[in-house]
Amino acid sequence: MTLEEGDILLHRFSPTGFYSSAVRNPFLRDLEHRSERQIAFSGESVGDHTHQLDVGVKGKHFWVTRGDLMRAREWYGLGYTDALKTPDNTLVFVTPPEKATIRKDQADCMGCLSHCGFSAWKDHDDWSTGYLADPRSFCIQKTLQDIAHGGPVEENLMFAGHSAFRFKRDPFYSNGFVPTVKQLVDRILTGD
Repeated sequence: MTLEEGDILLHRFSPTGFYSSAVRNPFLRDLEHRSERQIAFSGESVGDHTHQLDVGVKGKHFWVTRGDLMRAREWYGLGYTDALKTPDNTLVFVTPPEKATIRKDQADCMGCLSHCGFSAWKDHDDWSTGYLADPRSFCIQKTLQDIAHGGPVEENLMFAGHSAFRFKRDPFYSNGFVPTVKQLVDRILTGD
């Protein structure tokens, strides 16, 4: 009831691989920021990727552009000290607690999706999508279960249509009124 226009984001962080619309709360903003802390890499020095990454990778060899090396060092200085590979030959920089949460959520996969981009799980054949699990995503089962059972709104995914901000201006919902299903259906039948 308090959403403003722009508070809903059409995003592609979902492990389903599809776009979805959700309230731009701290949970979604964290995913946005995680994707912003992302750089492309190469396994060898080629083209513009002539600088060896020296932060976040602990002895592994990744080649990046000079600009991306500087950005990675800046993120490292801000506490984003761990680089995680994505299926797109990029690295995202996260804090050690974020990395631990991502890895635990991936390990705890319950197989709720037939093809999960977050855990790389598939429900048939060889049980793998064949792609690297994507740390830019999240465990959809975990967050939807948590919010459905009273978990904190700011720490979970909340789906919303792009026009959800209009509830705030709709007189039917004024003063925090939330209709019953019958009241809502009756209103819909009137055409208002």
